[in-house]
Amino acid sequence: MNKILSQRFATSPRLELQHGDWLKQGMGAKTVKFDIGSGGLPPEVNWEDKAAAIGLIESRHAKALASLLVWGDNELWDRSASFDVIVNYLAARMIARCAEDKRQAPKGSYHTLEELAKLVARMTLHFELYDLWGLYTVEGRLLFSGINVPASSYSKLWLKYQEGILADIEALVVMIEQDISDYRKRLN
Repeated sequence: MNKILSQRFATSPRLELQHGDWLKQGMGAKTVKFDIGSGGLPPEVNWEDKAAAIGLIESRHAKALASLLVWGDNELWDRSASFDVIVNYLAARMIARCAEDKRQAPKGSYHTLEELAKLVARMTLHFELYDLWGLYTVEGRLLFSGINVPASSYSKLWLKYQEGILADIEALVVMIEQDISDYRKRLN
């Protein structure tokens, strides 16, 4: 991964986890501690406890996002499965919103509604993960993401669905925060 791009990973304010530092600290390969405490003190919270905190997140979509936020910038970890779980969830949510609005695929578009929803979800998650919103115009985002819709049409008709996806991402972050907070309370 490009060093500059990796420095932007998970820097979006929407993705900021209150427990993010706690989760990331000590999750690297050289952090295994075999001492279990001494002098009657409880053992220190270690990487296994933190991995369990992610593993016990109830929503599989929130768990996938938490995994991405903790390990996603590690080049040795294959994040594609977690990324795809989130994209599929976000695309399904967009399709449901489109159904509520009776919105069809754009006329004359190369994309079906399902394809468009998946592309918009993928674009939105990618741009949010790397906080790229200010670096691209709408047209640039669409071109970068392979979305064959005129920028003006996207802005008028589809931007609200992108905003809905961002709200869904924020809701996943809230779920992560709640489940991690509950887990940490049980640890204490």
